[in-house]
Amino acid sequence: MNPSPLDSKKFVAYLIADLGWTGLLGYGVYAKMDWSLLMAMVITKGFVQTGYILGQAALDKYVRVAQIASDIKEVE
Repeated sequence: MNPSPLDSKKFVAYLIADLGWTGLLGYGVYAKMDWSLLMAMVITKGFVQTGYILGQAALDKYVRVAQIASDIKEVE
């Protein structure tokens, strides 16, 4: 019953965004861009990743609490 991560539209969008940032960073290193611009890209990529992970953790917690609540109602 566990769906594939690629079935999630949010995950696919995150994956595309992450690949885009990685591509930009790769190009920046290849083109020898300014150090401060590369650091800004790394920091932005980190914020996006952290936001996605924290959002998924909050959603998982909410779904788990809802499952427990529905299980308790079924027992009563």
